[in-house]
Amino acid sequence: MSRKPRGRGGEIDDKDLRILEILQKNSDVTFTELGKILDISPSTAYIRVKKLRKTGYIKKTIALIDYDKLGFRIKALIFIKTDPKKMEDVVESLKRFDKIVSIYDVTGEPTVVAFVIVKNHIDLAKILDDVGKIDGVLSTSTMVIMRTFKEEYELSLTDIK
Repeated sequence: MSRKPRGRGGEIDDKDLRILEILQKNSDVTFTELGKILDISPSTAYIRVKKLRKTGYIKKTIALIDYDKLGFRIKALIFIKTDPKKMEDVVESLKRFDKIVSIYDVTGEPTVVAFVIVKNHIDLAKILDDVGKIDGVLSTSTMVIMRTFKEEYELSLTDIK
């Protein structure tokens, strides 16, 4: 088993990569189950997972929620053109919106893309009004997501060279 440098988190090996693949599919797996899959002891599995958290390879363990079942029927992308000198302030303001779940710095125009999940068009309109009032926002354009064909949060890691 080779040890390989992997970005800013330090060195990890093939077993660590396998742990990450397993956890992204099922974060509820026990250390006993993880140990059996990888042919290591549960305590070794625990130590490895703890190290992966400490070094930042595992940022957070969360439940993927079906927001539609909770009445959040609208997903949208808000494309935001900002004054370049005020972009950081705009982003900090956007972070305070609890229904904005992701904010991306993108190339070209717009400057920023925000992903929002809301219950209805009234909630979306309110967010758009509030975003438009942020100092430094020059314009917005919104695309409502009609259907989701693929939404995965798993990435193959074992073929990393």
